[in-house]
Amino acid sequence: MKTLRAPLLASLLLVPMASAHAEEERPTQPAAPAPVARVTETTLSVLEPIGEGCEWAQLEALTSARRVIAKFAVDCQGAATALRRDGKRGAVRFWRGGVSQPVVGRPTFPEKFPSPAFRDRLFLVDVTTGGSEELPLPPSGELIEFGFDGGGRLLGLSIQKPTPDQERAGAVEVDGNTIRLDLGGKGRPLLAHAFAWQAGTWTRLDVKATTESSGTGVLALRKELGERSSRTLDPRFAPEEIEDDAVLDQLYAFTPEQPDGEWVRLERGGHTLALWGTPFGDELLATGLLRRVEKGRAMPLPSLAFRENDLVSIQSRGPFLLISLADSGGHARMYRGRKLVWSSESARAVTFWPK
Repeated sequence: MKTLRAPLLASLLLVPMASAHAEEERPTQPAAPAPVARVTETTLSVLEPIGEGCEWAQLEALTSARRVIAKFAVDCQGAATALRRDGKRGAVRFWRGGVSQPVVGRPTFPEKFPSPAFRDRLFLVDVTTGGSEELPLPPSGELIEFGFDGGGRLLGLSIQKPTPDQERAGAVEVDGNTIRLDLGGKGRPLLAHAFAWQAGTWTRLDVKATTESSGTGVLALRKELGERSSRTLDPRFAPEEIEDDAVLDQLYAFTPEQPDGEWVRLERGGHTLALWGTPFGDELLATGLLRRVEKGRAMPLPSLAFRENDLVSIQSRGPFLLISLADSGGHARMYRGRKLVWSSESARAVTFWPK
């Protein structure tokens, strides 16, 4: 099996697949967006570069109707979003690690390397008024995941590397408690923190010992996180075996020498896809080498430029299929059946807007 590049490896390892709260500070901004339109099967959440900044917009893909949610004086690279369950609050993060990486070789769509001036930034957004407020990052470790829980709190999950002295001691003191490091697990021992943004500050709710393999998955609060692009754009998936020998015969000619993998079936809504999945631990990652299977025929999708060295995210809603680069959510294409109905080369973090 080939080795994944370090940034991709780190991001996948650290993000496993799997009542009354304090009032948040209300962001303010004079310009208010238009009222929220009815969300349809083709309503998207997109982040798009505008000049030297970035706009978070709600886009109706079939009509091009567009509602700007918020504007940021930040480059769109590394952008990710999260939305509260009532749709009234959101969060946007710009992260050096939030870029797409190829499995091997050169990617189809190379991304520029972040400049030395790039810094990790997080914004809380009032979706109703369009106001945004930059928040400090959680005080311990590096923020890996963020999102809103059922009560509307913004949660931030971070990973911290212990110091060499702490590793030798096998324990870390946090808020007066001794946390024993997991020295026998897979990968380097780490600490996972869960924070909530409330009353204008980050409050630590939990801290657990973890490893590179388990990441933030050891935190019970991770299950409370709601809609977020980082989960939607993850390339991991649950494959099924292709049992039709005639389809496998058609796919044989496209089998790549690398990356290592296998042809598997993926069902998304009413769509049946055959794709090249590459192994990552006990899971498979979806690559851009895929075909739509219909009536025993494996057919390419029009204008789908992704290849076997690209990792992709595959989403569906009703009869629509949305394919983009994994993690960054860039170079998205939307299909209805075999017809391309929408695409973008500039938008990032493209996901279906939650209904």
